Amino acid sequence: MKKLKWPLITSASTSLGIALYLLFVKQSFTFQTLSDTFFIVSLFFLIVGIALWIMSSGFFDTFQRTMKNAFRFRKKNDPQEFTPLSIIGNDHRLFWLETGGILLIIALCFLLFYFL
Repeated sequence: MKKLKWPLITSASTSLGIALYLLFVKQSFTFQTLSDTFFIVSLFFLIVGIALWIMSSGFFDTFQRTMKNAFRFRKKNDPQEFTPLSIIGNDHRLFWLETGGILLIIALCFLLFYFL
């Protein structure tokens, strides 16, 4: 449960924000609009999480190293160290995927209630 603390807090605050947005700005609070809005917001979290997941797999590391060596003006004794993309987003990808998954489940529940 401690692992899911921040995704749950983020999902709850996002849900509250979506509900307030639909009540005060859109002024339509139906299951269809709730489902649509939750789905769009969950897509944002899922796209960021999937992009971090792909980068953390190491797929772009060779391309990144080649581009750094091709466009860097360096001397012969200059070290060739760089931070690979696989290290940058490795710690936070589960946060984005779990938050997006929770919001997607909420959107699917509202879609189910819409069709009932």
